[in-house]
Amino acid sequence: MNKNKSEVWVRVFTLLAVAIAIASATLFVFCAPKGASDPVALTVNGQPITVSEVDEATEFFRRQRVALSPGDLFEGDGGANVRRAAARQLTANMLLLAEIKRMDWRVDSARINRAVDRFIAQFPDREAFLSQLAAMGESEESMRIGIEEEFLLDSLLNAVGAGAEPPSDAECRAHYDADKEHYRESERARASHIVFELEQTATDSQVRAAVETANIALARARGGADFDALIKEYSPATGGDIGWFKSGDLVPDLEHKIFSMKKGEISDPIPSGTGIHIIKKTDEKAPRQLDYTEAEAGIRATLAERKKADKVNAYVDSLIGVAEIKYIDTTLAIRDTAAAVPLKSQSRSTQKIFEGSSDQVGGLVAELTFLSPVRRAPDRRR
Repeated sequence: MNKNKSEVWVRVFTLLAVAIAIASATLFVFCAPKGASDPVALTVNGQPITVSEVDEATEFFRRQRVALSPGDLFEGDGGANVRRAAARQLTANMLLLAEIKRMDWRVDSARINRAVDRFIAQFPDREAFLSQLAAMGESEESMRIGIEEEFLLDSLLNAVGAGAEPPSDAECRAHYDADKEHYRESERARASHIVFELEQTATDSQVRAAVETANIALARARGGADFDALIKEYSPATGGDIGWFKSGDLVPDLEHKIFSMKKGEISDPIPSGTGIHIIKKTDEKAPRQLDYTEAEAGIRATLAERKKADKVNAYVDSLIGVAEIKYIDTTLAIRDTAAAVPLKSQSRSTQKIFEGSSDQVGGLVAELTFLSPVRRAPDRRR
């Protein structure tokens, strides 16, 4: 790692599935120089978290939240809540990594190698991969350390979440009864289409030719010709069954037309950004209320994930509760933290969770907890 730098790593935890694209910078490493120009925002057990690190994490949180919920822009507090959440995240990850270090956990080097190989495979060659790392102030060694920490954090939080009690039948039923409106199936339709493709640069004569061909196909379809046979004749690669969809699944022009059609009806030619479509509505389903038996599996899975998240959050709160945290920036102070578990008791319970191999507890951190893939790695100069 570059000297005089400490990093805030921002990564998606799905390491084995991630694809690096240089243009979209899937592999993020935010480097923030320490020094007089980078004041400390808080300390955790004597270890500093700087203002720039909090700023970097806050910006990532903001972008992530806006992407998921465009209407939720943390209104009314000037971003104080998201900044506080970012500081909490950095604090939590520092404490989690300290717990992992205390237990002296390791990841099989072959597993790390496989993850690195998947990253390298997204580049033209190894040199391009190393060049991109260097441009971000990183090296293959620092990346390997980061990957190992990701695996360990993943295993730690999944193991904690695995200790949650499964939802009971009564809890699942009560959830359904309290939120029946959520378990309604929207109006759905199914359709097939013939596509007459046109490039964005198509000339007027090409457009006219496509329209003429579409009108011929339409006359044949309405005259009784088999629609599937016409699809194979005119657009075998791009046409066919669209499948079942609900409002909001398709582009508005096509969707509005299909929902206004009767089952079995064939549309007039419809222009779109990709060409001209002739659509046949093949089936439809009216909106309806799902009964409990239909919704039960999804409810049980949802409640199970919530219980795991609650377990993880309580564990993180317990670590924060016994840590020595000093806020130089007092606006970052964590509020309403759950009652802390005594440190010795916490350590024993944590150790019990980890008897055996870390590979026995897989899964994705993102599925278990509020914790975003933002963390501050320990200063590796030490």
